Amino acid sequence: MKTLAVGSEAIIYEENGTIIKRRVKKSYRIREIDEKLRKSRSKAEFNVMQFLYKGGLNVPKPLKYNEGKKEIWMEKIEGIRLAEKFSVNDAKEVGIAVAEMHNLGVIHGDLTTANIIRKDKKLYIIDFGLSYHSSKDEDFASDIFLFKNALKSKHNELYKEAYSYFLHGYKSKIRKEFKGIDTHLKDIEERRRYNESY
Repeated sequence: MKTLAVGSEAIIYEENGTIIKRRVKKSYRIREIDEKLRKSRSKAEFNVMQFLYKGGLNVPKPLKYNEGKKEIWMEKIEGIRLAEKFSVNDAKEVGIAVAEMHNLGVIHGDLTTANIIRKDKKLYIIDFGLSYHSSKDEDFASDIFLFKNALKSKHNELYKEAYSYFLHGYKSKIRKEFKGIDTHLKDIEERRRYNESY
């Protein structure tokens, strides 16, 4: 088993072309609470991936969940992360993919170009460790805000044009009226500016 990445919440392994995500123990938490949290969060992530995969969204195919080891086994997506190679045209495709995810009532929670892979001219969204189900405009707006910030910090030279392309793609596919989402998006941005001024 090859270790691919070690994060604060999980370790990512690869074995025979399969990705294995194992949630790590937290020594600062009471053991029983830690076990319960890791179990519930891993299971929830697996369920979201199954739901999206069955719903036709491009995500890694979830293969199995090992409750004892708090592991998610999934298909490996062989491609390039958008964080490594990104264009404004990618942004429009991301907007479409995010809208389709939101139409299914799922919030990603960590929407960055590092969590999107291009494979065979298709975009795949990965890492649903912070995802949850919601149909609230404010939650949709929070995902958009996260991606906007990711563009600004990681792809600043393309930021304004890319964000415009992203919104164009998003608006073309979202089934809800965008006005309500946009109102919450402006509220989030205003709160962010207010907090940064202090």
